[in-house]
Amino acid sequence: MAEQQSGAQGALSMLFGTPFMSWQWPDSDELNRELTGLILEREASDPQGRGIRSNAGGWQSRGNLITWSEPCIQALKERYEAMVFNLLGQIVRKDGSERRFQLLTDAWANVCRRGDYNVVHTHPNAMWSLVYYVSAGEPDPSVRYGGALELLDPRESANYIQVQHTILDARSFIENIPGRMILFPSWVKHMVHPFVGDGVRISIAANVNVVETNPVKP
Repeated sequence: MAEQQSGAQGALSMLFGTPFMSWQWPDSDELNRELTGLILEREASDPQGRGIRSNAGGWQSRGNLITWSEPCIQALKERYEAMVFNLLGQIVRKDGSERRFQLLTDAWANVCRRGDYNVVHTHPNAMWSLVYYVSAGEPDPSVRYGGALELLDPRESANYIQVQHTILDARSFIENIPGRMILFPSWVKHMVHPFVGDGVRISIAANVNVVETNPVKP
């Protein structure tokens, strides 16, 4: 039996995987301070903002953040473009041709205070969803998952697996760490748990569509 198990070690492959990227950008303190000041200033001048969408409480800026002219926004744009193009380079099929892409982006800021959260939702009409964490606030350490982003397995029956703590777990929790950027398909259901604590939790979200400017022939 042991010999049979040993011979099967190379037989495992993963089908229907969901691409997910997480990157902790170094040297982000100054950028995050500038983004925090700018976003709170915009919130004060535009309290209506984007209105109520998936957010229960809190504030969202209008969906044109990436067009703001401040240098910190342009620095953020460079970061998310680098991340998306990196992912594209890993998932496109290599056929020897030079493939070029253009990104179409809608981005907005999210400000959460005590009790604010986002209900389960997806981002339609987009290819990728991106989140960048600006400020963690001062979360209550006794509250599990407070202010955390939760991604739900898109395979609705995956939670039938009875063995716990495997790579097939159907829930994934992302801690709000300033400087962290994550990227995942926009059809993945996700939510933000209620923020419990002091201060403000600030993130920037984006919907990214990819247009191939020189598509390969089928």
